[in-house]
Amino acid sequence: MSKGKKAGPTGQAKPGGIAVTFLSCVLGVPTCVKLLPGLTAADVMASLQAGVLLGVAYLLLRPGLKLLTLPIGCLTLGLTNFAIDVGLLYGCARLIEGFAVENIVSAVGTALLINGISAFAGGFK
Repeated sequence: MSKGKKAGPTGQAKPGGIAVTFLSCVLGVPTCVKLLPGLTAADVMASLQAGVLLGVAYLLLRPGLKLLTLPIGCLTLGLTNFAIDVGLLYGCARLIEGFAVENIVSAVGTALLINGISAFAGGFK
């Protein structure tokens, strides 16, 4: 084992990974509102609220949904994960007043950007 790394139980989520996922959502949604034309927010607070709600959904709902769609996910080579992410984003748009997803392209772009930020910040683990 290399110096400075501790072995942990297998299958257990790392606290740093949870924080990275949550912060990726909280910071990724306002970034996507500024970058992507199909994602709109009435103000910065609405986009931050959507980011917080998406982060909570990523941590609480996404693992169960991924487990439920595992057989289909194997057949589609993981593309159902993006469908789950897009669905969660549309759910956030439905619940947060002043935040809207106008088209599927911007929703997929947001899912890609948030997953990319999370992978980059988490060290591609």
